[in-house]
Amino acid sequence: MGEIQDIRSDPRTIDTAWMARVLDDAGVSAGATLLDCRFDGFVGTGQTGCNGRFSLTWSEPAGRPATVMGKFPSLDETARATGFGGTAYVTEFNFYSRIASTVSVRAPKCHHAALNLEAQQFCLIMEDLSGSEQGDQFVGLSLDEAELAIEQAVLMHAPRWGDPTLDEIAPNPATVEERAAVLSMFYSMMLPAFMERLGARLEEPIARIVQDFAPHVERWAQGSGTPLTLAHYDFRPDNFLFARTPDAPPLVIVDWQTANQGLGMVDVAYMIAGSFTPERRRDVERDLLESYRTRMNAAGVDYDVDTCWRDYRFGSLWGLVITVLATSMAARTERGDDLFVKMATQHGQQALDHDALDLVK
Repeated sequence: MGEIQDIRSDPRTIDTAWMARVLDDAGVSAGATLLDCRFDGFVGTGQTGCNGRFSLTWSEPAGRPATVMGKFPSLDETARATGFGGTAYVTEFNFYSRIASTVSVRAPKCHHAALNLEAQQFCLIMEDLSGSEQGDQFVGLSLDEAELAIEQAVLMHAPRWGDPTLDEIAPNPATVEERAAVLSMFYSMMLPAFMERLGARLEEPIARIVQDFAPHVERWAQGSGTPLTLAHYDFRPDNFLFARTPDAPPLVIVDWQTANQGLGMVDVAYMIAGSFTPERRRDVERDLLESYRTRMNAAGVDYDVDTCWRDYRFGSLWGLVITVLATSMAARTERGDDLFVKMATQHGQQALDHDALDLVK
């Protein structure tokens, strides 16, 4: 990744000369000349940022990309200020510039990452995965797709399992205890708004566990005692890109704005509950968990059956945390409310099925 100081935070300002320098520094040009770079328009409806596609014309096209994708801050001033005021942009920049090369998970290949918080500038130039299709949390995953996600979870977790330097990757380094206290504060602060908005749509056992968890969030966030690793923290179908053409990678994991040090099983439990109905999840979770454990052992991580199962129960509570926090921070839409009810139900039922609260009381 180059060290170009001229950060282009608006895709409409990117010209051929700028893109040529970026791709030359990244080794993408491989001796060819970029003759033209054209902004083809915005892609998707990102809330905290915007994505755009660029078409490229080369002097020697063979072996060089015809398109690349860019990720930029939101063009909406309020959303942009929120993104820079929080940790989303810096976390994703940290992942691509400092972390991606240390793990084996298939993330988008990033050719250029640049960030200037003071000037509110942010830019990623990445491979275009147009041959892939985004998963859908309302639809869920097939068992084969979930197995692909398990494989990628291992490629993310195993390389930095128990790595003592992981506490340096956060945008604002803090101890586990400090992060736990902050998470507990936010959960308790946002819980009333969550219940007011969606409580009436939840079955009574689900509403009760969401509320009963509040006094135990800080204890939960201090971990299960298992070594920590790199965790995605939003490991779900909407952040999975599955191959839809023969030359596309089987699965690519996107949206690294929440990546941080954490318990790996948080990702696995969150993915399983978010990908299947409670009935189907009960049928497949043991086999998926054993697939994860076996792959971790093969990667050199000693993870026994009992510890893995305990961590799965423990990790199931993350789904409650992210549902409450995301509901309270997101703009209200009918589809959004339907999604959050679905999330609360599936993650809450997972935690109930496995008596997860007993682990933190």
